[in-house]
Amino acid sequence: MQLWRMRMLPSNVIPGHPDYDALAKVRDGVLALAGGGDHVHQAFPGAIRDAIDFVLDPVRTGRTELHQLDNVEKTFVGLKIEHYVRDFLGAPKGMRDLVIAGQDVDIKNTLDNSWMIPPETYADADPCLVITSKEQESTCWMGVMLARMDYLNAPNRDGKRGVKSDAVRNILWLVEGAPYPTSVWRDFDMGHFNRLRKVQPGTTRAADFFRSNIDKVVPREVVQALLHDQLDPLKRLRKNQGARGVLEPEGIALLSGSFGRKVLHALGRPEIPNDAFLAITARTEEDRQTLLSLNAISS
Repeated sequence: MQLWRMRMLPSNVIPGHPDYDALAKVRDGVLALAGGGDHVHQAFPGAIRDAIDFVLDPVRTGRTELHQLDNVEKTFVGLKIEHYVRDFLGAPKGMRDLVIAGQDVDIKNTLDNSWMIPPETYADADPCLVITSKEQESTCWMGVMLARMDYLNAPNRDGKRGVKSDAVRNILWLVEGAPYPTSVWRDFDMGHFNRLRKVQPGTTRAADFFRSNIDKVVPREVVQALLHDQLDPLKRLRKNQGARGVLEPEGIALLSGSFGRKVLHALGRPEIPNDAFLAITARTEEDRQTLLSLNAISS
């Protein structure tokens, strides 16, 4: 059974369950450190996105999807999530990854099929903070479980044991199937994007990219990745000797969130974030005249 199916199993951890008191103590400790359940649901999903993007490192590598990582790099995602969780909880490190409510707690993250529990954790059925995510649907889970031998499979060569599929019912979820920010790269043709990364000069590269992505909001990090080898990437978007100067005669207005508000307002279009960019064309003759009057395009 795939882990994403296991996540959907309802938890049996309610008052009367043999693990409830121990897990509720850890859960309450997490919530107290985080400032409440609302803060956990606000901070944790963003930490998943940040950890994945940190390891992918799209600006330098052009990689934007988890399958492009090797197995060692995938473990780095788990390490970054561990660091982010420790930071937003402000929990000290003890014998294990965290000390919560006076107990040593191991953090276990998986991007694959199961959490792998080490011998030092399952020897005394210690609590674990288990984390997983489904990148394709941008959903994440975080819960607490006890590393009981009954819940674990046979050990591998390192002595680690995976969690049995049906044992997921013994997890007390703090975050269950919550959405996290989708990848900013999802709306772009990455084959075309990676080919463009090799095009010289940078101005031509930027103009080709925006010409191919009319009406798509482009975050700053996408521009930085596109122009990864330029000393001043944003200079390649400006009017003088930049992409804006190339595109304006074609009737394409290249706007930034901070300097394009007037144009977008005049056209009745929604604003975009300050650090984002947007290439637009006139939808009507009236729009074209508005763009001309605001010097957003040239005739």
